[in-house]
Amino acid sequence: MSARSLCRILLAALLSGAVPALAADDLTPLSDEFTDARTLSSWRRADEVEGWPSRWKALDVNATFPGELYVEPQTSEWYADWQAPFLFKLVTGDFVVTTRVLVTGRRGGVPDRAFSLLGLMARAPRSDTAASWSAGHENWLFLTVGTGDGGVSQFEAKTTVRSASTLELTPARPGWVELRLARIGASFVLLHRFEGEAWALHRVFERPDLPATLQVGVNAYTDYDTILKFLQRGAYQPAWANGHVLPDGQPDLRGRVDFVRFQRPIVPTAWRLGGLANVAAQDVLRSLAFPSFAQP
Repeated sequence: MSARSLCRILLAALLSGAVPALAADDLTPLSDEFTDARTLSSWRRADEVEGWPSRWKALDVNATFPGELYVEPQTSEWYADWQAPFLFKLVTGDFVVTTRVLVTGRRGGVPDRAFSLLGLMARAPRSDTAASWSAGHENWLFLTVGTGDGGVSQFEAKTTVRSASTLELTPARPGWVELRLARIGASFVLLHRFEGEAWALHRVFERPDLPATLQVGVNAYTDYDTILKFLQRGAYQPAWANGHVLPDGQPDLRGRVDFVRFQRPIVPTAWRLGGLANVAAQDVLRSLAFPSFAQP
């Protein structure tokens, strides 16, 4: 295809509203195509920021798989006060973050161990550290893909308010999938896109409690089967669990991340001020289902 033809296609898409206006975007520098191992240092790790031991089994950029972020979490979970691996950047105000991921288990295919998932998370920063930690201060939401029940491909959409978590598992498919998380005022829109298909509106969470600045990035967790055994023995209190790697864990997630791209949403001001409760789902989808163009 000639450069002139490509320009015509992009211009037509822009005029039709299929892609956002290509104005200067202050969030673009946060994006990562994972082609340079040195960019890993531009990401923050929740465990390091808050002083917890690492529960990353593997974490690298442009090494295990060229041009990708590769992650393996240790046995862990994002639920209530329990924490797991999280790689993030600080974002203030409205945003759209998009990623393309592939989740497999140790033996390939869908993970066998329950609640082994990877995806996008937005979390309120904590004011305490591991040394001063207290319960009841987790506030976040996410959309992940992998498996909840074990052995079957699923999405998990979860929201947590003052450490009270509500989750929803829905069918997914093995293979690469794009995930998108958008903040518009107090509304958080979750979308997914299977390879070769259109974007689908997954869920909308209303979170007026969340602060202007959030931690936004990639989270991962795995092996609820082992965690459940500890819970049944009364031996998995969050303050202890967040600070230890379980010696008999069986982590079962290998995650490949093609890119993470940040940008500002272009939506009506009324959406930011009044929320999305009275906005038609097709209008939300039309505004946020733009292509995931690589950014310079």
